[in-house]
Amino acid sequence: MNIDKFTITSYDQIIGFDRTTGSLELILDELNDFTLSHEEEKSDIAGKGGRVISSLKKNKKVTGKGTNGMLSGGALAAMLGAEIEDGKHIIRYTDAVTVATNKAVTTEIAIGTIGNEIGTIYVRDANNAYISGGKKLTQSTGADLKTGEFSYDPATKEITFFDGDITDGTEVIMFYDAEVEGKKITNNSDNYSKTLQLFIDVTCIDGCDAVFHGQFIIDRGDFTGTFDIQGGSDPATQGFEFTSMPNLCTGKSYLWDFVIFD
Repeated sequence: MNIDKFTITSYDQIIGFDRTTGSLELILDELNDFTLSHEEEKSDIAGKGGRVISSLKKNKKVTGKGTNGMLSGGALAAMLGAEIEDGKHIIRYTDAVTVATNKAVTTEIAIGTIGNEIGTIYVRDANNAYISGGKKLTQSTGADLKTGEFSYDPATKEITFFDGDITDGTEVIMFYDAEVEGKKITNNSDNYSKTLQLFIDVTCIDGCDAVFHGQFIIDRGDFTGTFDIQGGSDPATQGFEFTSMPNLCTGKSYLWDFVIFD
């Protein structure tokens, strides 16, 4: 490989590790774009007649900024100062079901106060509106239902309506709390973005078309907590930014090392 004449053809991935435990915190391997920016302040020193006779250089700064093509839970956690919790979590579930013979079954098990797990069910009107003209049914704990009421059995997930209240084939909608198995990231207002050890892998090519690899090593990559989670007509992507800082624990003032290898 000839590093007198070479170019970086792609940023392949960025991986981040906890600086204390060494555990893996994030992987960004669908990089749409990435820029490693370098700044330096220079103040001219003037002599006789105002001519520049020297300069004072200070405040060297390195920042990394880019976009990953897909959201990364690890990157979100790094920018929020959060951890990823794996287990059972409570969500508000939206459930639209169809009524048959005064019965319906919820998709998930509604949880909450006994006799008020669902609370309210909304019925479409003739214009398919739930809120502006739809009918509301209220959950009852009594054995004998009245018109406008329904009961719910969490053990079977079965809803029972008052006889004749809902025509067969009618779709109703409800919103209830359900326990799901999944992962949770909490944006705590008291926690701030993390500083991680980062490794940035790149692919290079020299003037003779020889392909080789490189890696930027950043001991202290301080992530910013300012970012957007966009969506809509285009898929959500992961924008990120970090600042490289010297590793004061080792006494070194390095902002990065760049190792080039076959």
